[in-house]
Amino acid sequence: MRWSSLRAIDRISVALETNRNAYIGFLLELPGAFVRGRTEKEALAKVNSEVTSYLRWLKIAPKSSAYDFVVTQRHQCSLMVEDADNEILLESDRDSIDKKKFTELVKLVRYSGETFLMLYDQCKLKDWIDQTRIRKTFYGESPKIIREIFEHVNGTQYYYLSRTKISFDREGEDFVRRREFCLRKIEELYHKNRNSRVYEVDNELWTLKKILRRFVWHDRIHGKSIVRILQTQKRLNLIEGFSDPFFFF
Repeated sequence: MRWSSLRAIDRISVALETNRNAYIGFLLELPGAFVRGRTEKEALAKVNSEVTSYLRWLKIAPKSSAYDFVVTQRHQCSLMVEDADNEILLESDRDSIDKKKFTELVKLVRYSGETFLMLYDQCKLKDWIDQTRIRKTFYGESPKIIREIFEHVNGTQYYYLSRTKISFDREGEDFVRRREFCLRKIEELYHKNRNSRVYEVDNELWTLKKILRRFVWHDRIHGKSIVRILQTQKRLNLIEGFSDPFFFF
């Protein structure tokens, strides 16, 4: 699959969100790509590795081993950024988007879901408890087994669709079916108003572009959690090995 708009990237724009206890940065040219750290410096130090990982995931050869990047937007919030909670509406989330680029973004969200499911399906010890993950987060107990992470990502698909304020009947529990249902509804909204509408839900601003970006981000952040659990399982000789289709590490 071709990602025409991502092949010529040579400079990265970063939007930073912080509550002063932690920082999360979003890479504008790579929808869903992100970096995190306790400090701004720590977060930004991860930009190049995230770019490389993201492009390898898309089967694109990086143009450089060290990309130039610049912080183009900052957002102060009171959320638990240390738990990856965030609300920022990127300036690019508001931009108009033509049909070709919108279609490519939808394909990216679909591909991201396929990759997440590929990662999950290979896991043999889905109910093995990772003791290091037992802690409270802003949304409750942190998922401590792979199956819980998958169920969380699967359930959140409908949450993102609900940010559009449309009413809809849920179409079962199947991951792929949910993803396709959400994308179909978002495409219908795009044909009505493109990306011109800003939705305010629970004091947070959303656009269709932001919703699609967050789908990819959510797959990535929890896919990375699954890979870390697999790394621990391998270190403990519980499994022989695994593949990382996201190329996180």
